[in-house]
Amino acid sequence: MANVLINGLKERISNALSINQSIGILIPGNTYSDLTQAIFERFISKPEEAWVYVTVTKPYETLAKQYEFINECINVKFIDCISRVSGLSKPYNNVTFIESPTMLEKLSLEIMNNFKQVGECTKKFLVIDSLTNFIIYNDPEIITEFFYQIINRTRARDIHTISIAIEEKDIENYLNRLIYLHDKILKIKDSFI
Repeated sequence: MANVLINGLKERISNALSINQSIGILIPGNTYSDLTQAIFERFISKPEEAWVYVTVTKPYETLAKQYEFINECINVKFIDCISRVSGLSKPYNNVTFIESPTMLEKLSLEIMNNFKQVGECTKKFLVIDSLTNFIIYNDPEIITEFFYQIINRTRARDIHTISIAIEEKDIENYLNRLIYLHDKILKIKDSFI
């Protein structure tokens, strides 16, 4: 069943990305691992694309252990906003460490710097994992301003954006404000397949 779910997620994401500049994905917490696996499998299946994956949910080292194949993905750069806060930051060639998820200006600069190294003809994608955690670490109003800026900058540079938001009742109003800035919203439910 897990493979069916992951393949269904990959298909929905791919279809949405082929038509839209930005997609927001709203998921229940128990589907998070399947979604990340679907996104990571997309990385490896499309080596001609350039990806930047911003993680505020899990340290890169945890992701690399859970999905060993991402170490082989040369088309992906990670920006890890959580490892240094946790006291981890073993150096990796494909990872930039940000001191804290509250350092939004530095994060914005790192995102754009990673895409400067990519050729103009290459399809570019940014994944923000997750908006929910950004709201937890920061004032929601500041995150709203930051997110508007990121969405506008990526659109201007023809970078497709995927934002993941894990459903959380306490911050639902803020999440909805952010997620609806996207061209397409995918709401994944427990019984989505």
